[in-house]
Amino acid sequence: MKRLAFLAFGLVLTGSFSATTLSAAAQSTSDSLFAQSTDATQTTDSDTFKVGTKEILPFVSLDDETQPYGYSIEFWDQVADDLNLETEWVRYESVPAMLNGLKSGEVDAAIAGISVTSAREAQGFDFSYAYYRSGLQLMMRSPDATPIRSALARAFDWNLWRPLLLVLATSAGVGALVWTLEHKHNDAFSSNPVRGVGQGIWFAIVTLGTFGYGDVTPTKLPGRIVACCWMGASFFILADFVASLTVSQLAESNISFEDLKGEAVGVIDGTTAEDYVRSQPVELFEFPTFDDAIAALESGEIEAMVHDYPTLRYVVNNQPGVFELVGDRLTFENYGIAFRQGDYEMHEKVNKEILTLQEDGYLQLLNEKWFGEDEG
Repeated sequence: MKRLAFLAFGLVLTGSFSATTLSAAAQSTSDSLFAQSTDATQTTDSDTFKVGTKEILPFVSLDDETQPYGYSIEFWDQVADDLNLETEWVRYESVPAMLNGLKSGEVDAAIAGISVTSAREAQGFDFSYAYYRSGLQLMMRSPDATPIRSALARAFDWNLWRPLLLVLATSAGVGALVWTLEHKHNDAFSSNPVRGVGQGIWFAIVTLGTFGYGDVTPTKLPGRIVACCWMGASFFILADFVASLTVSQLAESNISFEDLKGEAVGVIDGTTAEDYVRSQPVELFEFPTFDDAIAALESGEIEAMVHDYPTLRYVVNNQPGVFELVGDRLTFENYGIAFRQGDYEMHEKVNKEILTLQEDGYLQLLNEKWFGEDEG
């Protein structure tokens, strides 16, 4: 009887253990299915590719009512389309903030007008192949924007006065020499030194200007030799005079940092322009935004600003007579898409796509659309 009781008790325990085991197995299966479902959801979410950007005209334009648009935005949309990526734009106020967001994982890539530099590579970023060739440029207020100041500057411009003084001095010298050689036997030259030298200067000026001699001409060999020499020299004097006036008119377009020595020059904080201007003999002014720098230049707080060439050219084209680009490009830089170091798979996919778009002529068409010519 006791054996039967122990047997029955054993069966009860065995059934209870089996039920517990089955329940645990069912729970484990349910957890596994939920995990798979969660993984599937996460995979679906990962198809959204977060891209950081900031406003830099005409590459990126941002406002609250529309999606970002511009050269770089249109370029990325084409890349994303071809790679079947759904883009989520994340906006930043500055390039350093955008790159910090990329480094911390807030976004998967960054595009705007980001110059590819060795310093940024060393900070933990990889860049795609270049999709636009840019560079730094110097911009100043247009002389037309400040006519009074421009007129005063020209009035005291040595390039304007030097040729005038040269003409007057040489004409006076030749006039005095001709009077000395001619006044004793030539009635056209008065014996009075003041009046006679004046007649000699008039002779020199009309000869220089190829107006003809009029009634004042040398009659003796020494005087005629001087006249011939003066006619030959007049070609060079006139050429120098015209060249000097042309240089005076173009001088403002060829201003260098040496001409701006000690002057206030503005840059946007955290850009490659800041590093460049620090090495120049000027006073550096840093501004948090592009609009702040433009306002400072227009008001006269700074004499010039340095920024990316295409952006400054866009400003000049849209505000004619207010600003002007001066000199040649200071540097040449490439724009690229930034990635975190280690994201080799996406980096490689984007690079292949850029090569394809370049070979297909898409980049050239994009340049013509936004800039009217093949700038890239």
